[in-house]
Amino acid sequence: MNSSRAISAQIRHFDLFFCANLLHTGSAVPGYLLPDSDTMAIRLKDLAHHLNLSVSTISAALQNRGDISEATRLRVFAAVKKFGYHPNSLARSLVTRKTNVLGVLVPDLSRSFFAEVIKGIDSVTSPAGYNLLVCNTEENATREEEMLRMLLSNQVDGVLLASAHEPTDTAWRKTLVGLSVPIVLIDRRLPGLNFVGGDDTGIGFEATHHLYDQGYRRIAHISGPRTVTTAVGRLSGYRRALVALALPADDALVIESHYHEESGGYEAMQRLLKLPKPPDAVFAASDPIAIGALQAALEANLNLPADFGLIGVGNHRYGRFLRVPLSTMDQQRSQIGHLAANLLFELMEKKPSRSKSILTEPKLVVRDSTNRGGLSERPTAVGDNKRSVKHAARR
Repeated sequence: MNSSRAISAQIRHFDLFFCANLLHTGSAVPGYLLPDSDTMAIRLKDLAHHLNLSVSTISAALQNRGDISEATRLRVFAAVKKFGYHPNSLARSLVTRKTNVLGVLVPDLSRSFFAEVIKGIDSVTSPAGYNLLVCNTEENATREEEMLRMLLSNQVDGVLLASAHEPTDTAWRKTLVGLSVPIVLIDRRLPGLNFVGGDDTGIGFEATHHLYDQGYRRIAHISGPRTVTTAVGRLSGYRRALVALALPADDALVIESHYHEESGGYEAMQRLLKLPKPPDAVFAASDPIAIGALQAALEANLNLPADFGLIGVGNHRYGRFLRVPLSTMDQQRSQIGHLAANLLFELMEKKPSRSKSILTEPKLVVRDSTNRGGLSERPTAVGDNKRSVKHAARR
């Protein structure tokens, strides 16, 4: 079978999908608009015949081109609605070499962080006429590789990825750099690739500095996994804040935990409270870690914020409704998705010579778990503080 016959066969296969609402319309349908036994679908040329217009005019009207009059456009859309016409996406992609589908890979769809990021992505891509094919890698690097191959085989126009691979995996980084379609990393960065995410070093720095501002002096950190770049960045920010504040660094005050399991924070907090010199405050790398730590602190009869301070990261919706409302760092999740989608569109239009890295500005949300000043809940942009500007310059 030659290439033209193969394309024809593919288009014919997709034409077998048939618009059910056509059979249920109460109006009479011209014979040439009825689905025949072979195609079972309304075609563009059928609409053109019915409206006595050219196929190119129908196509231009459906694309809302400016050279088509409003009267013609309304006639075309009325016919589309009446007869249940649906554009053949496969046929269109064969002509335009675009599928208008973007692939999104995230490590855990159950996390509110990625749900909000995807919502931000969709707020940009949907109005532009793109669909999202979302994959859950379950924090598994092998599964991520398989799903990326699947997306590429389905001819997606671009990829947005929060990678489950370790940042030291140079082979995977080279694979991503060599992809035939544009890619933007979200939340977790790899060197040399376009990236949009939170300023994790800034998050760690500002959270630790906030605890210091509230009068805490022995500040511990319950980190996320050291194999995840966001956890590494927040740990780095914590350590830089200790140096800037002339607070002693104590390795016993840093405990690694699971990012998204409250039980990890609970167990880490119990270990910290058993130290000969326990901390008087904790910066937790995520809100779930902080919630587990809060439970352990309350069971130890600590009074927050008088005896103990606690701050998390994520600004989860339920944080304000806890027994002690949780102070947190807001990463601007929806904005991350919005910026990542816009950057991907930019890459699809032209290939820049250098990779871009865009960081969203985190916001400090002060609640009862750290608020010794008795203030009401208040969000504060990190950039509003002079120390943050200095910190950014040091990075």
